Amino acid sequence: MSDPGTQGPDTAERPLFLVVTIRPRPDRLVEAEAQLQSMRRHAVLEPGCVFMHLTQPQDDPDTWVMLEMFRSRRAWDEHMVQPYNVEGNIALADLLREPSDLRLLDVKADHPAGTGPRRGAADDA
Repeated sequence: MSDPGTQGPDTAERPLFLVVTIRPRPDRLVEAEAQLQSMRRHAVLEPGCVFMHLTQPQDDPDTWVMLEMFRSRRAWDEHMVQPYNVEGNIALADLLREPSDLRLLDVKADHPAGTGPRRGAADDA
């Protein structure tokens, strides 16, 4: 797995998806949700943010998941240095049971680079 900070220029311009697993402290749920919702409200106003949703798995009420999409890695990098985000993440530290788990995802191409779509038997009919 490559280091997200060492991606090439073409990767920096592709859409970037994020799944952030958040485990709030049971005694600080209200504060944690308020902080996350405030950060989300700011983020969706950024031109590089396509969407950001705070969700809760149906099978795990003690965990939240933030689903995010940015227009590019560059847009997400800009998002991460916004003052509201830097300060919000500092405030969240005391509201969570453990640091959030952040997963960065790229869109998977329909077929490998350099190859066209494969023809199936139905195409020959």
